[in-house]
Amino acid sequence: MNNYASPLQELAQAATFLLPPPTITGNRWAAEYRVLSQEDSSAAGRWNPNARPYQNEILDVATDLTTERVSVMGASQWGKTQVLLCICGYFIHIDPGPMMVVNPTVGAVENWSKTRFTPMVRDCPELRTLVSDQKSRDSSNTILNKRFPGGLLVGVGANAPTGLAAQPIRILLMDEVDRFPKKGAGTEGDSRKLAEARTADFRWSKKIYECSSPTIQGESNIDDSYQRSDKREWWVDCPHCGHRQTLSFWNVVWQDRQSLADAFYACSGGGCLITEPELRRAVRQGRWIAARPDVKGHAGFYVPGIMVKPMAELAKGFLEAKDAGPQELQVFYNTQLGELWNLRMGEEVAVEGLLKRARESTYSSGIVPAGVGLLVASVDNQSSPQRLEFLVRGFGVGGEKWTIQHVVIPGNLALAEVWDRLQELILQPWPRQDGGRPMRIKACALDIGGNFTGEVYKFCKRKMLAGIAHPVKGATKPQAKIIRRSNKRSRMFLVDGVAAKDTIYACLKIDKPGFGYQHFPNDTDQVYFEQLFAEKPCHRAGVRAYERVPSDAPNEILDLHVYCDAAQAIWGTPRDWAALVAKAAEKPTQQEETMDQPDLPEEDAPEPLPVETTPAPAAAVRVIRPKGRPAPQATTTLAAGIPLANLQGGAGGSGGSGAW
Repeated sequence: MNNYASPLQELAQAATFLLPPPTITGNRWAAEYRVLSQEDSSAAGRWNPNARPYQNEILDVATDLTTERVSVMGASQWGKTQVLLCICGYFIHIDPGPMMVVNPTVGAVENWSKTRFTPMVRDCPELRTLVSDQKSRDSSNTILNKRFPGGLLVGVGANAPTGLAAQPIRILLMDEVDRFPKKGAGTEGDSRKLAEARTADFRWSKKIYECSSPTIQGESNIDDSYQRSDKREWWVDCPHCGHRQTLSFWNVVWQDRQSLADAFYACSGGGCLITEPELRRAVRQGRWIAARPDVKGHAGFYVPGIMVKPMAELAKGFLEAKDAGPQELQVFYNTQLGELWNLRMGEEVAVEGLLKRARESTYSSGIVPAGVGLLVASVDNQSSPQRLEFLVRGFGVGGEKWTIQHVVIPGNLALAEVWDRLQELILQPWPRQDGGRPMRIKACALDIGGNFTGEVYKFCKRKMLAGIAHPVKGATKPQAKIIRRSNKRSRMFLVDGVAAKDTIYACLKIDKPGFGYQHFPNDTDQVYFEQLFAEKPCHRAGVRAYERVPSDAPNEILDLHVYCDAAQAIWGTPRDWAALVAKAAEKPTQQEETMDQPDLPEEDAPEPLPVETTPAPAAAVRVIRPKGRPAPQATTTLAAGIPLANLQGGAGGSGGSGAW
C-alpha cells in the first residue's frame, strides 16, 4: 500500500494555511459547548474558563493552525484529562479528521473511553449529534473506535504495537507518556515514535499533543520533549512587593507539623510572606511566559503542583513521604510536585535514615548482639590500592541481620602475610554483648574476581579454613537459587547478584526490628551507607541488572553484603533459627573462657605474627597492617588507619564485581 499522499492531497493540505483560522478558539469552544459530567468532575456543569485560567492558553495553542506539537509537563490534578477531552471535542465539532488517543495500556484507554469520553459526548448536545451511540443497533462505534462526520477517533494502548501502526492520523493525543512501556511496543520499538509516524501523511496539518507527570531525571519522555519546546512557565506577581516570579514548593515555609494550615509562601524577591488566599489570587492573575520564544511550532507548558494544590496539603504530603522512604518520596516529587526525581536524591534520603538508625543502635563494631545465631563473613580483593575488604555479619530469626565488623587490610596481595592476617580474623572468637559463648565464623565467601584469583583459590585450600572459606563468583544469568556450584565437582559457587541485591534493598526499607530488619553498629560511618547504595536497577538487553551510580562509584560494601548472604546460603538454613540463637546465647563454661583458639593440629598452627592496630574511633572500620608497614599520614577524617573515603579513588579497583 502506498503511504505517500498524492500531489493533489499535498496541495490541499498546504492550502489550509491560506484559509482563515477557525472562527472559534479551543478555549472559546470549551466555554460555549463543553459540559462537565458528574461522573468525572466535582464541578459538573458548564465549563468555566476563569476557574483555572492557566488551561486557556493550552487549549488555544492545542487547536490553532500554527503549532504542530504541544508538550505539557506537570503535577497530577491540574485538569490535564479535561483539557484532553476538550481538544477531542473541538476537533470532532469544528475541525474533524482522523484522531488517535494513546494511553499507557489498552486497559487504561478503554477506561478513559467508558468513564471520560462517553459521558462528555452524552452531556454535550453538539457532540451527541455527531458521535452515534455505540449501543444502537446500526452503530459502527465501539469502545475504542468512534466515528463522526469527517473523521474517526481511535483509542490505543502504548503496549499494543498493532494498534499504533494501524492507519494514518492527523491529530495525535498522548496521555501519561512517561508511563509508556520502557521497552516500547514489544519488538516494534518506541511507542511514541510509532504513534508519531502515523502523522507523516499530514505534514502540513498534523497536531501532536502530549502530557504527563515526569518521572526520573534523564529518563523522562515528557521532560525531554519539554526541554525542546519554547518552555512556557506560569509567572505571578507578589501581592505585597509586585515581584514577578515562577512558583516552587521549596518556597513554602511552616513552623512545625502542627502548624501546616498556617503555611506561607516566601516571595523569591523581597521575602514577603504570602498567605494561601493571596497565593490563589496571584495564580488566577498569572500569565504564561516562554523562556525560548524563538522556538516556533513546539509549545511547552510546565504546571507545578504549587499552582493547583494548597500549600498545607503539599507540606503534609512531603513530610509523610519523607518519613515513608525514597520510593514514596519519588511518587510525591513526580505526581504531587510535578518535579523530576534524581536517583541520587533517593540514595541521600536512604543514607540519612540508615545513619540515624546506626546512631541509635545499642552495640558497637566487633560485638555480637543478642539475637544473632550465626556468624558469616565475606572478602573482596581490590587492586587500587591493593587491599582486602572483610565484613562480618550475623544472622537471626526471620532473616534479621546485624553488621558486626568491617575491616580493611592493606598490603601487597601477592604476599602471604596479608592473607595470614585475614586468616586470623576468620578464626578469631567474636564476643557477645549478652555475655554468651564467643562466636566463630561458620562460612566465609571470597570473591575470585580481580587480579588475585590464584591467591584466593590458594587461601581457600588452607587446611585451617576447610569447610569455612569458599570461593565465589558472580553469575552471568539468573538462577533458581542465590548460589549454585559452577559444576558438580567444583568448590566454587556462582552467586545471583541481582536477586541478592533485590533482597538487600528490600530489607533495608523495613523500619521495625524483626523479620528482615537490618542492624548496624553505632559507630558505622556515612561512607559505609553511601557504598551500600552505590547501584541502581537497570535493564541490559532486556535482562534485569544493576549498575553503579555514577559509573565509578565505589560499591565494595554492597558486594560484601551480597557475599555474606551467599556465605549464609552455602552454610545452609537451620531447621530452627530460634534454637540456634538460644544455643549461641548460652553462657560459656570456665574451660571455654580460657580457650582463645580452636583445637587444631600443631603442624597447621601458623607462626604468630605481631598485629599493629590503631585505636578505634567512631567508625566501623578497623585496619590491620602487615608487619613492618609504616602508619599512614594523619587525615582529617575520623577513621582507624585508612578511612573508607580515602580508598575511593580506585573506582572499586579491578577487584570489583563487575560481573553482577
